[in-house]
Amino acid sequence: MAESNNGFEQKNMSATEISWKLGPREFVFKNLKYLPWIIICVIIAFVLAYIKVRYSKRIYHVQSSMLIKNEKNSGSKDQRFDELFLNQGTTNLSNEIQILTSRPVIQRVVRDLNFQIRYFGTGKVVKSSLSYPNTPIQMEVLSIADSSRSFSLIVTVLNENQFSLGKGEKPMAFGEPFDYGANRLIIFRNKSMSVASYSSPVFQVRWDPASVVADGLIGSLKVAQGNDQATILTLSFETENIAFGRNLLNMLMQVYDSMIVEDKNRVAFNTLTFINERLAELETQLNDLEGNIKSFRVQNEVFDIENQSKMYLENIGEVSKTVAEQDVKIQIADYLIKYIGDKDNIYKLVPVNMGITEPVLLNLVGEYNRLQLERDANLKTTTANNPLVISIESTLEKVRHNILQALENEKQGYLIARSKISEQGQNSQQQLRSLPDKSMKLLNVNRRQKIMGDLYSFLLQKKAETSISSASTISNSKVIEPALGNDNPVSPNKNKIYTLYVVFGLVIPIGVVALRELMRDKVDTRVDVEKRTNAPILGEIGHSDDDSSLVVTKNSRRFVAEQFRILRSNLKYLVAKKENPCILVTSSFSGEGKSFISINMGAVMALSGKKTVIMEFDIRKPKVLESLGLKRKMGITNYIIGRANFDDIIMQVPGFENLWVIACGPIPPNPAELLLDSKLEDLMTEARSRFEVVILDTAPVGLVSDSISLGKFANNSLYVVRMGQTYKKILRLVEDLYTSKKLPNISLVLNDVKLEGGYYSGYYGGYGYYGGYGYGIESGYFEKPAKKKAVPPHKQVVRWWNKWFS
Repeated sequence: MAESNNGFEQKNMSATEISWKLGPREFVFKNLKYLPWIIICVIIAFVLAYIKVRYSKRIYHVQSSMLIKNEKNSGSKDQRFDELFLNQGTTNLSNEIQILTSRPVIQRVVRDLNFQIRYFGTGKVVKSSLSYPNTPIQMEVLSIADSSRSFSLIVTVLNENQFSLGKGEKPMAFGEPFDYGANRLIIFRNKSMSVASYSSPVFQVRWDPASVVADGLIGSLKVAQGNDQATILTLSFETENIAFGRNLLNMLMQVYDSMIVEDKNRVAFNTLTFINERLAELETQLNDLEGNIKSFRVQNEVFDIENQSKMYLENIGEVSKTVAEQDVKIQIADYLIKYIGDKDNIYKLVPVNMGITEPVLLNLVGEYNRLQLERDANLKTTTANNPLVISIESTLEKVRHNILQALENEKQGYLIARSKISEQGQNSQQQLRSLPDKSMKLLNVNRRQKIMGDLYSFLLQKKAETSISSASTISNSKVIEPALGNDNPVSPNKNKIYTLYVVFGLVIPIGVVALRELMRDKVDTRVDVEKRTNAPILGEIGHSDDDSSLVVTKNSRRFVAEQFRILRSNLKYLVAKKENPCILVTSSFSGEGKSFISINMGAVMALSGKKTVIMEFDIRKPKVLESLGLKRKMGITNYIIGRANFDDIIMQVPGFENLWVIACGPIPPNPAELLLDSKLEDLMTEARSRFEVVILDTAPVGLVSDSISLGKFANNSLYVVRMGQTYKKILRLVEDLYTSKKLPNISLVLNDVKLEGGYYSGYYGGYGYYGGYGYGIESGYFEKPAKKKAVPPHKQVVRWWNKWFS
């Protein structure tokens, strides 16, 4: 037996001396048979590159630039008036870029240039190309049934006077209206353009809604800032027709320029409208007062006031003047409250420079006007249902409420001041009680006239200022460079395409061959294990399709259950001389079936009559109790910290007379340090004294050091290697553990071994070890396995690839 083992180890030693890596020289010679296919792939790639270059549409780059002026310091004497009505402070280039590339702006450009109608010349290879600006035919739309739907016509020019629609249609005359579906159209012949200059007399005419055309243009339109310090924007557009791109960019800059002027004129218009309405009201009131004064003088013959009243009148005059000033302010506040409170003016700008000097009120109105303009700007690029617009409207309502409250407060202040001033004049008025009542009435009427006159003059002044500002309104943009196109196409790039295709012609076949080698990075066969480690293989466990992790039961004759019984028999030779053996089960990483092996090894040992306990030492990620369907209770960690005794932590597995489980308990914050506690030795001593077999389900040795720490308690170590899951390079760790003896008596258990291909076909395929001649699963010695699940299509492709190319 010893000689056999020594010979086996010597065989494995020579196997591990083989290089694990495939060098470039070996790779080339190994795959030299694929050279003709690589050459063919390169030739095909070159031909495809030629076709790509020959028949691709030429795309040209058109570019222009414009200056966005910063109007923060406009030079106006009344800076606050400018901020509220005409200028909006520092220009935000990011906002301007969004406006330039917004759908409403592009749609306006499309309509101005009539891009809704486009003409395409058809060819034999290149399907169609844009014909612009001059075309042999032109279409005029008389009426459209549904302006939201696109339509297209195939027009074949028969001669200078006739054309046909589609194929096989009757000839139609140019210039005659006709019905196309529910649309009324006219097609004209542009005789200045010869049809012979085109590859075909067949043309496609498309009509699209402006929104559809705009969506197609936005993707090719780029607007960028030259640098962070400059306010110059660079506009670029990629198109197959240079004239089309030039006209688009030039019109875009014109539309943007006109929109800025329109916004400013709208602000001035709203201000003038407000002032004119107030002037009309004051003019009516002044005319009525003048008529009343004239009638009063004639009827009461009041033309002069006696000298003795001069002193008192002067005092009253001063008081009246001050009261008149307060009344003007009150009138202005009333006008603004009425204007802002009117629901028809909710989304109109509020004029402020009306004599009110309260800073808080001025700031509120300035914010209100800024939000109004911001809402209008957003409505150009989105709908009223946009959350941003709704948020602005909500803010507007709050600011509007605050303005009304501030105006009411301001008005109350004026009223209080007026009341106090009036009280001061009461003493003087008492002295005038002896004066004729007629003189007092005349004085009151004159005072009202003066108030109305002052307010009227004030509004006339503001009207003149606003008219002057409106007349001098200019845009804040300037075209620096009109759109220019480069005659050299940016696409297709001939050199780049040829290089890219030839590289792909080389990379794809070579990559497929290399991928075939690189993809085989996991252990698939027993040979893969034997070539990379000298550790002995204790046994093999086949693939199980059962839903339960516990496949070994008392009456089970399944093939996988019998494999565990074989594994038990092999393990007896290793632990024959050990009393109450302790077996440590570990693996490289999670998911290799470590807990599956531990559970079923415990079950198969218990079925042999051995009182067995499975200890769940994978404290970080315990799975044993969950796999057995047991409820978690106190466990190892409780015992170590002294909060439980041994009888509290053991649980018997239902259905097994001799199988017990010790759970891990609560997961501690320091598992590695916990396993170094002296109480662990007491636990292991107790377990080995009360059970005939102790199985330690430990954490993966490739991730943490728990298994190494527990190795001193074990007699043997079962290292689980899962077929198709364990990486080949991880077997270096196995070899290191085996040679350095960091774990006691390591033996390998090959898990999830498939019955087709690999080890079985290579070692025993000729004899039908698991297959024919009545020795396989179908031999009658085992229960038939559960019906296999359907193989997904992608796995069928992988199997096909492995069958033909592995």
